[in-house]
Amino acid sequence: MEEDKIDFVITWVDGNDEKWLEDKNKYTKEINGESNSKIRYRDWDLLKYWFRGIEKNAPWVNKVYFITYGHVPQWLNTSYEKIKIIKHEDYIPKEYLPTFNSNVIELFINRIEGLSKKFVYFNDDMFMIDKFFPSDFFENNYPKDELIFNSVSVREDNNIVEHIILNNLEILSKYFRKENVIKENRSKIFNLKYGKKVIKSIILNNWKYFTGIENPHTAIAYNKETWDMLWEKESQSFYKTAENKFRTKNDYSHWIFRYYQLLDAKFIPKSYKGYCYYDLMENNDIFLKKLKEHKYKMVCINDSNENINFEKVKEELQETFNSILSEKSKFEI
Repeated sequence: MEEDKIDFVITWVDGNDEKWLEDKNKYTKEINGESNSKIRYRDWDLLKYWFRGIEKNAPWVNKVYFITYGHVPQWLNTSYEKIKIIKHEDYIPKEYLPTFNSNVIELFINRIEGLSKKFVYFNDDMFMIDKFFPSDFFENNYPKDELIFNSVSVREDNNIVEHIILNNLEILSKYFRKENVIKENRSKIFNLKYGKKVIKSIILNNWKYFTGIENPHTAIAYNKETWDMLWEKESQSFYKTAENKFRTKNDYSHWIFRYYQLLDAKFIPKSYKGYCYYDLMENNDIFLKKLKEHKYKMVCINDSNENINFEKVKEELQETFNSILSEKSKFEI
């Protein structure tokens, strides 16, 4: 049945692609900061393990929509029935292309032709390590997620993400009053499934306005109708973001659709126990050992450290992933 279908969506970029680099370099002089940092685009060559994890641990997925600037890995089996290659030009209006802004690439996802009503959005650094079932992401057609109040903090250096969070909340404050959200949905906000994290919501409960919502760095389940509805209400704001070739403090992000689902109580509380967000370091032995022992259900491996030995850590990561996901998938030629 159509209602039972769940698609996965993943965005990917080949930072070494000559055409992509040529196009990107035409615009880099216009911006500065982390949005244009080379570290954002370096390739750990782990993508095939993302697909292996999907095939092994979520074989029930309907389709995988692979969003790309235009390039695809040479090893990718593009003729496999479960994969659909989506170029930016296939769903983003041409007047906003080319774009190197992840927020723009994500904001238009609901325009992908054929995308199911229920989908799960991944970054390419989020890997399934253990078995998943449709019920891990959806229940009674509602996405499963957690609503944890948070407070946005500022840093001395680049604060792009923090500003984007506030931009999202500024829009949502037009549709939701915090006191009403709490009054009507206490069981979904102060839910024991969240574990100790619920303490954050308790502490921030008495602030009159939304101070932030915690963002788990993991795959997020979405109902496409939420995107369609909010696009109708806020298209002018989203199109303004689309004009930015790189991320800026004035952007809106896909988190706004998640926040709307949460504040509108159109979600089922879940626990993110077993999900891991990890910042790569020079020595990752403990993390890699836990990976091999399947201590995690899903991991997000963040690359933000410019001082690590890239080739050394890359080799260690590949060796680890190959030990736990060694079988070639149907997504590979």
